[in-house]
Amino acid sequence: MNNVPQTLDVSVVASQFEEACSDFQIPATRAAAEHILTAFRQIPKVLPICRYILDHTTSPMVQFQVALAIGEVAVRDYSLYSLEDIVQLKNYLIEYCLHHEKAPKYVRDQLLSSVSLITKRSLFDFTDQDKQAIIVHIKQLLAFDTEHAQVLGVALANALTDQFSSMKSLVVGLNWEFHHKTKVFFELHMLYPLFQELATKLHTVVHSTSSPLSSPTPPLLSELLILAEKTMNWEFESTNTKPSLPGTFTINDGLDDDFEKENGPTSAKATSSNFPKDWLPVIGNNEVIWLFFMAYDLVKTDDALSYRCLQCLIKLAGLKEDFFNQDGNAIKSYATTVIHGIMKMMNSINNEGTSPQKLTDQGPQLLGTVQMVHRLLENISAGVLCGIPEFFQFLNEIHKLTLCCIHGTVSDIDEGWIGEASDECLQTWVTLADVVQPVDPRDISSRQGLSDADLHHLAEYLRSVAYQVVKTYMEMQLERAKLVLNDEDEEDEIESGIKDWDTYGDQLTCISTLGRLNPHQCLSHLQHLLSDRTQRFQRYFTNEMTANLELLLLHEQLHWIILMTAFVLADAGNGEQPMIPESIMQLSSSQSYEQDQIVQLSNQVLELLRFYSSFGPNTIEASNCSPRVAETLIWFMERWSKTYLLVNENDYGFMSPNIAKSFGQPGPSDGQGVQIIEFFIEQMKNNFMLWNADPDVLSQLVRWLNTCGTPLNLKSRLLVSPAFPELIKFITSNLEQLPEAIHNYLIQTVGTIASGVQDSTMRHNYLDLIFVMLEERLGAILHKPDFTQQCQQANVMNQVLNALDMFDGLALSCQFNNTVSIFGFTCRFFQSFHQLMEIYKNVPEVQLSILQILADLTERLDMSVLEKEQKQGLYQFIMEIIRLYGTFNHGKKRVHTQEEEADRPYEDICTILVLLINVMASEFEAKHDGNTTSNGDGLTPGVADVVLFGVNTIIPMIDMNMLQIPNLCQYYIKLVSHLIEQFPDKLAGLPTPLFDNLMASLDFGIAHPIADINILTLQAVTPLAMWAAHQKYTQGSNTTLKSAVSKLLGALLNVLLFQHLDASVVNAASDALLALMTAEHDSYMELVNQIITQQSSDLQPRLINAFGKLDQATPKQQQPTKEMAQVFKDNLLVLLMDVRAVLRVK
Repeated sequence: MNNVPQTLDVSVVASQFEEACSDFQIPATRAAAEHILTAFRQIPKVLPICRYILDHTTSPMVQFQVALAIGEVAVRDYSLYSLEDIVQLKNYLIEYCLHHEKAPKYVRDQLLSSVSLITKRSLFDFTDQDKQAIIVHIKQLLAFDTEHAQVLGVALANALTDQFSSMKSLVVGLNWEFHHKTKVFFELHMLYPLFQELATKLHTVVHSTSSPLSSPTPPLLSELLILAEKTMNWEFESTNTKPSLPGTFTINDGLDDDFEKENGPTSAKATSSNFPKDWLPVIGNNEVIWLFFMAYDLVKTDDALSYRCLQCLIKLAGLKEDFFNQDGNAIKSYATTVIHGIMKMMNSINNEGTSPQKLTDQGPQLLGTVQMVHRLLENISAGVLCGIPEFFQFLNEIHKLTLCCIHGTVSDIDEGWIGEASDECLQTWVTLADVVQPVDPRDISSRQGLSDADLHHLAEYLRSVAYQVVKTYMEMQLERAKLVLNDEDEEDEIESGIKDWDTYGDQLTCISTLGRLNPHQCLSHLQHLLSDRTQRFQRYFTNEMTANLELLLLHEQLHWIILMTAFVLADAGNGEQPMIPESIMQLSSSQSYEQDQIVQLSNQVLELLRFYSSFGPNTIEASNCSPRVAETLIWFMERWSKTYLLVNENDYGFMSPNIAKSFGQPGPSDGQGVQIIEFFIEQMKNNFMLWNADPDVLSQLVRWLNTCGTPLNLKSRLLVSPAFPELIKFITSNLEQLPEAIHNYLIQTVGTIASGVQDSTMRHNYLDLIFVMLEERLGAILHKPDFTQQCQQANVMNQVLNALDMFDGLALSCQFNNTVSIFGFTCRFFQSFHQLMEIYKNVPEVQLSILQILADLTERLDMSVLEKEQKQGLYQFIMEIIRLYGTFNHGKKRVHTQEEEADRPYEDICTILVLLINVMASEFEAKHDGNTTSNGDGLTPGVADVVLFGVNTIIPMIDMNMLQIPNLCQYYIKLVSHLIEQFPDKLAGLPTPLFDNLMASLDFGIAHPIADINILTLQAVTPLAMWAAHQKYTQGSNTTLKSAVSKLLGALLNVLLFQHLDASVVNAASDALLALMTAEHDSYMELVNQIITQQSSDLQPRLINAFGKLDQATPKQQQPTKEMAQVFKDNLLVLLMDVRAVLRVK
């Protein structure tokens, strides 16, 4: 390799290179220098010149740039050099590093990166002995007496680990199969020996280094710990439980190479470790595990290194029992070692101090310690843990640390470490709670190996701890309430509408789980807190007023007490009927009716609601009430009602008679739930008036009303309540006094609930109340004598928008049993909407409101119950509104950057797309029910007319920039997909520009980065291609259609073979590819031949064989059967597994 090209004057080239490196560091000359450096790499046989430059330079920048060039050129021009030359170059670079001890670290690392690149590229050209020499070389360096040589050995191991890994391998132009094979080889034959050497050397270094560690940290220790973290975060192919398609390159997850403590904690990684079982002798070795605890002790004052060591310890604390081959003694020994190590770390934290400032100073250690605890308890069974003598002492230390963390979150000193550690502590206790009180009582797998005596001991211990943790958390939130009063950020958060039950939902769910372990004490504490704060609050209405700040504090504390009470008593449900928690039910059934804590606490909150709602809206007393507390009280009622109110005793194997009597249904238990329903109705009316200017409280009030009208047990009683008609009349007659922001939701809720009335006359009467109110509202605006003159004034436009918003609320309340009534009423105003569309042709907000009404109406209407003439009238009106929209907006310039920043970019375009999708979907639902007349395509002509007219209007307004908006793109592709799927025969009649737009959008959707859009697009391509095939066989080839289908075929093959491919897309891609091949088989063969001829000669036979097998499995008839399509899909998957591996390049 010392042979330099004869035509070049090496010294001149070297001089130019050095000058370029110097210029590269000056901004003014950087571009020109970069051009020279790039040109240097294009010199034929340039590697000997690189060696010459390295031998004659002392400049670190020149050394770095030459090293960079060597790595790139050695891989790119690999075939131009003999293997002997390549090996010599690799050894030369290592020797160079060894003999240039003073070279900066960045130069050394770049040189070693080139070594690792050369090693990887030449790996499969080496003999087995040469491959083993890689490890031997590192061992030799580690055996040197000099620290520099040992550091170099570990740094070389680091560079190799990076280059052979999935995430940090460099972009070098090699195919996925090569990257994968080299990674698997390295993992199976080199990674484990490297880790063994690492552990041996780390043992020597740790035991020979005195504590405390001198500054700076010894380079050898740094390199060893960096290598340890990389190794432990290796993504093992042999234990990978989430296999991906060949050709899928791993995205770098950004391991914390540049850890900064001040940046706060990063997101938690996996809770368990998946090392191969043959790593057990080292990873499962207690001496090795303890070694990392000792190493942490040494480096804990070095933020970056201690963090790396912590990541290793967290990985080691997450070993699963099956890693130890179910060897009980080994598992117990491992758990004991980890427990001792964690206790050592907890003692260290305690010794440093547990004040908020001290805990923040120890933030990474604090969080890392708790994460280790959590992973240990998640992966090692309670049966094993309880058999360890120190286990309960260990839990005591965790308990103390948990309380310190919870107290510490009160302070504003925290940079996130204490809060994150506190959350992790709570989740850790929940892991143990699930052993003694499983979420699903039938699942007791977590108790495996746990004796009855140990289970009882653990349960009793956890009950005591749970109460202390819950009580401390409650005290913390009440204390924190004082800080909130002076915290502007917190106030901004409150004003922005972010709710504490969402923000702190995970914490509160943990607290509720722990609270239910010891419900008697926890509920007693809540009762005391609620009673005390309620009495203090009520004293404001009987005694002289005290400081306003104290009242604000009371409000904030009441808010949190109510919040915590709700979480302990009831679950959210999230779509399912939430059940009364088992321990709550047991506690209630064990107490007398007079002493029942669940009944008492629920009644306390009900009474507070009554008191809070008993004042007039403009009274002095009302000014002492807090909208935040009112909203929380109403939220409590919504959550509590779903679980307790009119509870169905048949849903439970055992029902507490106290709960059944207090809140249940009339009947055997003589439940008083009906009286509570009537009480609720009265409180709703009071709160609508009391908080008539507060949208947050009113929105929560509407959600509560909606909850009472949704579950069958509540809805049936609400609708027959004597107070319900008055509630409907009250709402409809007082709507004007409520904020416009809630009108839509309130009308939707009232309309939906009223539609549930069984008596049709009564149902129509309720709906008529809404209809009259809406008609009066819109009429009062449109029938003003001076409306034409004043319509453009802001206050008049706001009135129009509000009226339209109310009509949209009515549209949203549509369902099968009110479609005829609501449509009959709404269609009377089509002419008015048309008039408003024209009057406000320059006001996008009004146009959007009318479009939204139609979109929601078509989504909710039950088309099967409408007459054909009614549907035709609706379709005609939709077409007219879209025509007006197109006329007013055609050619209008829109600023894409402004739209991107909007909450809902291009909302009008999106709404029209949704409207057209709904028109198709609603008609097909009607067809599915057998209630629609049909022509040849199975649809009434109106649907095709509306959709094609709408598409013709809207698609020319959509450009590629707009399709970068995910929501808009999804709606657009969905519309095009449905259009082609349902109306393929209509495509021939489309104007050429529109047809071209449709095809371009499909081409765009096939390669879109969002998998859902890929699938929608391919679902459109399939019927298009099948229709094209039918046209070809029945009417002959159509040039335009042939060109479009061929282009789509090329785009799909490109994605399948060369681009990132989500596994969820394969099924839709298979159907589309089969249809496209059926339509244009000749084009397919041309494309495949192009792909094959573009590849290297050694790959061509493999590709010919793979594509040949797929061709054999391709049906040769026009309409493949399902069985044929499945065979094709199976063979396509085989092709992808084989071919993508060599065609995808990194």
